Amino acid sequence: MVFVITIQVIVNFVLRNILELRKNSVFLIILAYLTSMVNAEESVNGILTRDTIFPSDRVLDVKITIDPEDWNTICHQSRDFRTALADRRQYHPIDHPYIYVEATVSIDGIGFDRVGIRKKGFIGSQNPTRPSLKIKLNHLDKQGQIDGVTNLTFNNNQQDTSLISQFMGYGLFCAAGLPAPRCAYAHLSVNGQSLGVYSHVERIHRSFLKQNFGTDDGVLYEGTVVDFFEDWSGSFEKKLGKDKIGRPRIKQLIRALQLDNHEIESVMNELIDLNSFYLFWAMEGLLGAWDGYSGNSNNFFVYLNSETNKFHFIPWGADSLFERFSHIKDDRKDPISVKTKGLVAHRLYQLKSGRQRYEHALREILGKYWNEKDLIAETERLEELLKPHLLSYQKSRISFQAQNKTKNKRNKRDFDQSLEQFSESIKKKKGFIRKRRTEIMKEISGGMPEWNTDPELPFLISSMEKAMSFFAGCISGGCIGLSAAILVGWLVDL
Repeated sequence: MVFVITIQVIVNFVLRNILELRKNSVFLIILAYLTSMVNAEESVNGILTRDTIFPSDRVLDVKITIDPEDWNTICHQSRDFRTALADRRQYHPIDHPYIYVEATVSIDGIGFDRVGIRKKGFIGSQNPTRPSLKIKLNHLDKQGQIDGVTNLTFNNNQQDTSLISQFMGYGLFCAAGLPAPRCAYAHLSVNGQSLGVYSHVERIHRSFLKQNFGTDDGVLYEGTVVDFFEDWSGSFEKKLGKDKIGRPRIKQLIRALQLDNHEIESVMNELIDLNSFYLFWAMEGLLGAWDGYSGNSNNFFVYLNSETNKFHFIPWGADSLFERFSHIKDDRKDPISVKTKGLVAHRLYQLKSGRQRYEHALREILGKYWNEKDLIAETERLEELLKPHLLSYQKSRISFQAQNKTKNKRNKRDFDQSLEQFSESIKKKKGFIRKRRTEIMKEISGGMPEWNTDPELPFLISSMEKAMSFFAGCISGGCIGLSAAILVGWLVDL
């Protein structure tokens, strides 16, 4: 206890003198380190706060106790393409198939009874043995919470073997002054069985909005494979606020995006906080966010700030960062410095002023927040931090393929959290970091490249079914080669 008090005295001293010390990076590093030590000690002594559940220097220990039948239900609930991408989603969000069941959870030894737990995720993150999870602390015990936080999100990193994309990506968004969730790591176990390392991501909800915008009485929407196209205003899922205020504003933005180039920017400036958007967009481009808003019209929130009556974009589902190429389409011929799949990004990029503002934001981020030496050091720190928490049965040097021969029941989509694949993936992320500035600066040396390919409408299953009928008819009519070429191109884009 004396040790904690001593550290707290030092921290308080630094805080009191922060104006004099703020230019000294050594003091700021010491402050961050000492603060994390205080937070860690508080957690060990049985105190959880909204800060201590997002540590940067340790891995949370999360133990879940649940009826085996309920756990089996969670593991095998799933979405299917036909339902998730049905044509009716154009007019309203599709309900998720996941249900809460009762469980007991402990976080760093501090227990919570009668919590609710369910699976989460769209399609890419689904896993029958290591599902992503949502935990609702006040599911049955209405007093269940941690310093006002009632819902916890644990992502399985299905698409990120390195485990670092969300932690470092959200950190860079935050460093640039953009609203983004906090992220930490957690070692999850269910009924005594280890599930390995998860990313613990802050929920985008009232406390987040209050912290980042100073108000939580605006309107919050989530976008999942949707965009601001005509007749698609109903596809955004309202999370908070008054829909009768937010939905008409979305319709206004949709109409604005149909305006001619000479008037679109001024109108959009009344609807979107464009200064924030250009930084958000440039950060996605720099990080290679192939499954974010500008890369895939996916994994984003928009918040209508009640104080400004403007939309702000918030990143989500950031397990597809620090990668040169997309996993879902062939983008090898696309510009590497910018992504314009999102309709807002595309329309702004067709303006000379839009390209100039994007370039300014990109150069600002590279100059202020992209330090290769520090980023590489952080990947190495995280590698050492996470190694002891990888799935224990996968720490040996037995290959994943060899394991499958002895455990052929293992699903092909199961996540291989082995030491070899983890370290190899970290190595690739480091390569991306080392090369990114050089390849981007080379591309934009004469200004941003022109890119005018129109974004496609969000995918609907009914469209594919109609197309398959066309292919069948075309094949029966003899144009097999043409049909095959179109189908292959379509499947590549999926």
